[in-house]
Amino acid sequence: FFLKIKPVPVYVMCQLNVAEVPRAVLRRQFTKLRNAGVHGVMMDFWWSIVEKKPSVYDWSMYDHVVELAKEVGLRVQAVMSFHVCGECDGDGAFVPLPDFVQHIAKGNKDVLFRDEFGATSMECLSFGVDHEQLFPGANGAPGARSAMDMYGDFMRSFRAHYQRYIPSTIVEIQVGLGPSGELRYPSYSLSKWSFPGIGALQCYDMYLEDELRTALGAPPPRNIVRSYNDSPDDTLFFKTPGGVHAGEDGRKFLRAYFDRMHRHGDEMLALANAVFSGSGLVLSAKVAGIHWYRLHDSRAAEAAAGYYCSESFNAYEKIAELCAKHNVVFLFTCLEKKDSGEPSAAQASPEALVEETSTFAHRAGCGYGGENALEFKDLESYQMILDQVNRCQLRGADFRSMTLLRLDENLLSSAHLALFTRFVQQLSTPLPSPAL
Repeated sequence: FFLKIKPVPVYVMCQLNVAEVPRAVLRRQFTKLRNAGVHGVMMDFWWSIVEKKPSVYDWSMYDHVVELAKEVGLRVQAVMSFHVCGECDGDGAFVPLPDFVQHIAKGNKDVLFRDEFGATSMECLSFGVDHEQLFPGANGAPGARSAMDMYGDFMRSFRAHYQRYIPSTIVEIQVGLGPSGELRYPSYSLSKWSFPGIGALQCYDMYLEDELRTALGAPPPRNIVRSYNDSPDDTLFFKTPGGVHAGEDGRKFLRAYFDRMHRHGDEMLALANAVFSGSGLVLSAKVAGIHWYRLHDSRAAEAAAGYYCSESFNAYEKIAELCAKHNVVFLFTCLEKKDSGEPSAAQASPEALVEETSTFAHRAGCGYGGENALEFKDLESYQMILDQVNRCQLRGADFRSMTLLRLDENLLSSAHLALFTRFVQQLSTPLPSPAL
């Protein structure tokens, strides 16, 4: 049924609004998870819930959840959630950016990512304001902080507040790097996009456009897509053969687009390492499983999100090397997905992506972790995860953990609990000692 090289601890993602779940309900759910053999839970610490006023941090909404995890005996993967909740498939809640950030964005929309049509994304702040002193500090002092300053302040406050739980209960920090916490551009927000559209590039706010103009010697190109729902061959830029992406100018642009995202990731992971130095915490960086058009020569959907891949360049290789540089786990999604389960028009290959990313993680020497992309409750998806973990380990990946989306009553129902428990035990039970 399943041959594993080493056991892999299983975590379960909490509800997006876990702080609002009644404590008695949460205690019962956490206890069932522990009894099933689950190692711990992943939970979002939402920026706007904690920092309602600039430089004032209130973690009380989450304190009882962390304490309950300790009491029950579960570990916590803490997500530093600097993004909006509600723009991804499966989001069942809405959590905006902090009010004081939204106020700045109303007066200066260029603090947000912008597509070539002029529409902005409220999913997270643009990489272009990483070092722009535009945001208020203590007592509302205007222009006191950059985005990086705010992210660092938030993480420092987290460490100070939860010090007594680190690293005994809180064992991992997933560093928020972009939309959905992932290192990417918000190229396929649900409010604008439907599967399997390419999405749209997001580099036309004033700050990023200026940076790319400097890098390219010209403004970033436009007329790349006609809509978020184009296929590659609908466009002059990504069509095959003869698309602009394959020419010198297209390659130079997509590489510069990737490089700006990579620099954001590099600086964020360096910042997180500085904040949590000596804490004993594991750090992780999440990468999106954009599997549609993986089999098209342009790999257009990945490129729009920042993951530029060509015959001579691979974004995932560079991200794996970045994770190794900062001693960070490369966390990848879509482990439950089969190629055969995707529509042929999408030219998708989630299996090739898992193979590609785990191979690069192994070569770079960083840890590798997995998540499923969408919720499921079927045997076939559980088996696919077991198979993928096995394949990753066989190709040498240091598979650190598997985090399952998401905790709810159906997961723990009498009709499903036995299947879930079997999955957890298959994945995480230590191997028997060899006979002497």
